[in-house]
Amino acid sequence: MEETVIDVIDEIDLDLIAALQIAPRASFDVLARVLDSSARTVARRYARLVDEGAMRVICEIEWSLLAEGLPATVWIGTDPGRAPEVARALAARADTPFVSLASGAADVFCMLHGPTRADTTRALTTELPAVPGIRTLRTEWMLRRLTSTSAWRLPRLTSDQIAALAGQNTVRHAAHPRDTPLTGLERDTVAALRHDARMPFSALARTLDITESRARRTVAALLESGLLRPRVEVDPRDIGYAVEVVLSIGCRPGAVQRLAASLADHPATRFLALTAAASVFTYGGVFRDEDHLADFLTGGFEGSEEVTSLECSLQIEVLKRYWTARP
Repeated sequence: MEETVIDVIDEIDLDLIAALQIAPRASFDVLARVLDSSARTVARRYARLVDEGAMRVICEIEWSLLAEGLPATVWIGTDPGRAPEVARALAARADTPFVSLASGAADVFCMLHGPTRADTTRALTTELPAVPGIRTLRTEWMLRRLTSTSAWRLPRLTSDQIAALAGQNTVRHAAHPRDTPLTGLERDTVAALRHDARMPFSALARTLDITESRARRTVAALLESGLLRPRVEVDPRDIGYAVEVVLSIGCRPGAVQRLAASLADHPATRFLALTAAASVFTYGGVFRDEDHLADFLTGGFEGSEEVTSLECSLQIEVLKRYWTARP
């Protein structure tokens, strides 16, 4: 790896991001061996990406830990010329993990997840309709997350590199995450790791005033349960994916499981949820360009013949990703 500081994400940075997607908490020594570099250089590259806001390594949290109820997607039509104003207002809310300016099925798209079911209901029925500039709202409740961004991978590493990182992988995708209440220590651990999934055990132990061995055990239990999933958060456009979409996909009831498996495994898929709406799935995906999206929409995935309806919303500008507003 080069030791000079660069202004954009280059090929070497992309390899580092790809390695972190597989093993978000791997040490710099392990990452350096896999990428044929030095720990010092890898650490410098990592620090630059984080300091410049190009990348974060966060912990994705199971929905049950964030709020009482389930999240909803909201497809918003706005008065002409007011979409940016509406998007900024929604991004400023504490209950929106994702907000974007969109084109197609909506002018603004957002996810809403209030602390309680009553909070979410009040936001959807009273607060959002009162936002100046909003003309129409369509809400779709998400019943179950089928796959998420923590499972998405940049296709850059060799099979040997992937195998070398496999033992360092701390990401679990449990089908039924633990539903017992968190202890006080676990809640504090979740809060500490949420925005910095790579916090060293020594630092976590000091933060929580516990021994390092206890910090290790607590983190291991949370990761194994699937309640916490470390992941790389990066804007797809910065790493070569110019087109980002959200789709509403409908199919016959008998085809739901087969189509869900196919969509979850597709390399373009970053998010997939089962919804309580006319459509069966809410799908988030990224594509290199419009041609690749066109190939996907015209039958470029297994089981496409089972699709009975499809609405596409191009994400023009993302203002907020996973609870953090973009500068």
